[in-house]
Amino acid sequence: MPAVQSTYVQNIPAAKAGHVADMTQADLISRTVETVAGVAFGVPVAQGAADKGCIAYAGTGFLGVTTRDRSVLTGELYSRYESARVLKKGPIWVTASVAVVAGDPVYLTPAGLFTNVATANFLIPGARFDTASGIGGLAIVFIK
Repeated sequence: MPAVQSTYVQNIPAAKAGHVADMTQADLISRTVETVAGVAFGVPVAQGAADKGCIAYAGTGFLGVTTRDRSVLTGELYSRYESARVLKKGPIWVTASVAVVAGDPVYLTPAGLFTNVATANFLIPGARFDTASGIGGLAIVFIK
């Protein structure tokens, strides 16, 4: 027998990591997840070994950012071999690893964290933070 929801939140969160902020210039692609542990929502991914594959970003080969999908099997991440929806261009909610302000450039740490710090990190060309956030908070990143 399927589970029936018995608890409800009074207020739905305005955003979660991986939500597409709006469809302004959104360019979405599908990729098969190759990472054994899966890939969470709202995190950067890189080209995988297979055609149309993706892996968790580990310092090189930035492809895009995974979008949130309520239909996935595990609830909070794309499992290995699932088809992930990846945003290549447009606005998406991500978790900022440092305090950021609107207009800051967007860098990725080798561990795949979003930052505005240039030192030893990868610049996503043309990307910017569209909203401000504190450490560990949500911010909109616009990828051009």
